[in-house]
Amino acid sequence: IKSPSHYLTSGKRTMLSFETTASFRAVLPSSSSSSSFSSISFRGGASRRRRHHHQNDIITRRRQNHRVSVKASSSSSEEEEQEEGEEQKEERDDPSLEKEFEERRKQSNRNSAVDWISTWKTNQNDPEFLAKQDIERQERRDKILETARSFEYVFVHDFINGSKPNDAFAHMFLKDELGKLQIDVFAPDLSGVESISEGVEVLAKAIEERQTERNDGRAKRPLRLIGTSVGALCCVLYASKCDKETFEGTNSDANGSEVDKLFLLGPCFNVEKCLFNYRATFNVNFTDSFIEDAKKIDKFPFVTCPTYIVSGADDTISNLEDAVHWTRQASTLLRATNEGDEDTKKMNTSSAKANKGREAGERRLLEVSGVGHRVESALPHALPRFKEFFNLPNV
Repeated sequence: IKSPSHYLTSGKRTMLSFETTASFRAVLPSSSSSSSFSSISFRGGASRRRRHHHQNDIITRRRQNHRVSVKASSSSSEEEEQEEGEEQKEERDDPSLEKEFEERRKQSNRNSAVDWISTWKTNQNDPEFLAKQDIERQERRDKILETARSFEYVFVHDFINGSKPNDAFAHMFLKDELGKLQIDVFAPDLSGVESISEGVEVLAKAIEERQTERNDGRAKRPLRLIGTSVGALCCVLYASKCDKETFEGTNSDANGSEVDKLFLLGPCFNVEKCLFNYRATFNVNFTDSFIEDAKKIDKFPFVTCPTYIVSGADDTISNLEDAVHWTRQASTLLRATNEGDEDTKKMNTSSAKANKGREAGERRLLEVSGVGHRVESALPHALPRFKEFFNLPNV
């Protein structure tokens, strides 16, 4: 498979290739020489960088820097040269540095490694030790599962063609997978809405009713929203709305305002263009009110929660470039700029003045090919990424 080579100068991206048969394979771009693969991920103003500097090198640099500073502060007189030598000797004899060196030597000592391996082999034949390990492992799993069950999982289907939630493959698949962990998936019915804005309103109302019904007056559960196509855009718009209300203090008791994470399958960023592509591809007509509403919607909404996007390389409805652009904004537009007026005109509030002081959450992108706009059909293959993102234990 020929990988696109147009996009990022830093980080790695993953391409999952789906053939017409049931085969599956993972491929890295030709520009990457690594045998492992991962999603694109942006956070904290720049892509995450590896920092594997050996501690011994740090200690050595500390010594060198100290010597340089000592030499720079000394003159050419014999007396000062003698003082310099004494200071360097004192620095070399610094017990704290020597102790730190010794600890590093012990950690990398071959005998220590041999001792550790010997101890490990002994423990593997010790039933009491193994039983204790099993108990600890189960306790860790139970704790992870307890945390995972403390969230409200909401699936938002693609309602643009009038389909129901149960018509979505992703909904049925997630019901089965999360059901194995005794986790319910709430899927409000957005079929019949006459605009995307109305879809967000219906979603907000359904979540409020769900929270009231399940929590019985207790604190509302944080939300984990999962959406496909236009439903994925509604997830982003809802999270952006809740973020803004919380930031401005206009909704202190927000109905589900604490959105923990978003998982988006083929999201329709720049939705007006997506509707045009949808009409050209499937010969579907939209009402004038639907299109006018789409023109008013932010092309790339701003959210502060972590987000994982699965986007199709050959998706003719919602272009991969738009997903890449929104993902990169977590780095390039970490904080809102002051150039808000022009961005507001372009319906791109990710960098509008209103967001100044708020940080974008981490965003990851998984690229798939061979599925077109039906990105949800790639979900079984992306399930490990889904579980890792939401920190769900394996069954």
